[in-house]
Amino acid sequence: MEDSTRIDRRTLIAIGAMTAVSPLPGPAVSFPTPAPPSSLPTAHAHNDYRQPRPLIGALDLGFTSIEIDVFPVDDRILVGHDLEELRPDRDLGSMYLDPILSRCREADPGRGPLPDGHRLTLLIDIKRHGTRTLELLLPMLVPLKPWLRRVENGVLVDGPVEVILSGSRPTRAVRALTDRPVFIDGRISDLERGIPTQLMPLVSASMQPTLGTFGLTGLDEEARTRLATVTDRTHEEGRRLRFWGHVESRSVWKALVDARVDHIGTDLPRSLAPWLRRNDPRCGA
Repeated sequence: MEDSTRIDRRTLIAIGAMTAVSPLPGPAVSFPTPAPPSSLPTAHAHNDYRQPRPLIGALDLGFTSIEIDVFPVDDRILVGHDLEELRPDRDLGSMYLDPILSRCREADPGRGPLPDGHRLTLLIDIKRHGTRTLELLLPMLVPLKPWLRRVENGVLVDGPVEVILSGSRPTRAVRALTDRPVFIDGRISDLERGIPTQLMPLVSASMQPTLGTFGLTGLDEEARTRLATVTDRTHEEGRRLRFWGHVESRSVWKALVDARVDHIGTDLPRSLAPWLRRNDPRCGA
C-alpha cells in the first residue's frame, strides 16, 4: 500500500512555483526619496549642451549657472557651438526653457527650478546675429516672466531665473527695452565706464589675455596678482566675474576660489561639483 504522506515530484514543482510568485503577506516597504543636492553658487556648466544629459545633469549636481551656445535659424533658436552641430530637434525651447518652466510651475511659490530656491543663471552665448536672436528670444521668455529676474520701468525685480546674453551681444537693443527680461555679459573693457549693474551684472574674460597664462601649471605669483586686481575691480562695481579658456585643473580651480571669482566654469561637471563641495566655502565646504 502506498504511503499517504508521499508527495510526487509534479506536486513539489507546483508548490515551488506558487511560493516563488506569492510572497508572504506583510507591510509595504517604502524607501525615502533622496534629498536633492544643495546648490553650488559658484558652479558654471560650460557648453552644457554637450553633456550626456543637458540641463538636467547639471541641475542634479547642484550647478547654478549654465552656458548655452545658440544660433538663430529662420524663426527658431538652435543650440550648438558650430553650424555643423545644429539639428532641428536641439532648440533652446525644448532643451532648456520648457523644462525650466515645468520645474518652476511644480515648485513652491516663490521658488524656481532649484530646490533650495537659489537663482539659476542661463548664460546664452549668441554666436551670430545678436539682435535677431533677441527678437526671437523675447516671446519665448514670456511664460517664464513670473520667475525671471528682470527690469520693469527701470526698477530691478528679483527672481529665481536670470538670463544673460553673451557672445554677439545685442547691447544697444537690450538697453533700449523699457521692460526687459535679459541682461548683458560684460567684458573687462566695460569696467569703469559707468554701465549700470542692472544692465550688466556679470563680467566674463578669457584667462590668457587677462592674466598672461592658461594655467598649465597653475597660476604663478604674477598671474595671481593680476587676478586679485581684476576681481577687486569687478566686485567694487557690484558685478560678478567669470573666466573662460583656462586649463581644467584643481590648482587653477583653487586659485579662482581663493580670489573669490564668482563663477567657476568647467566642461567636467562631475569632477568640479564634489571638488567645490570640499574646497569652496561658498558651497558649504
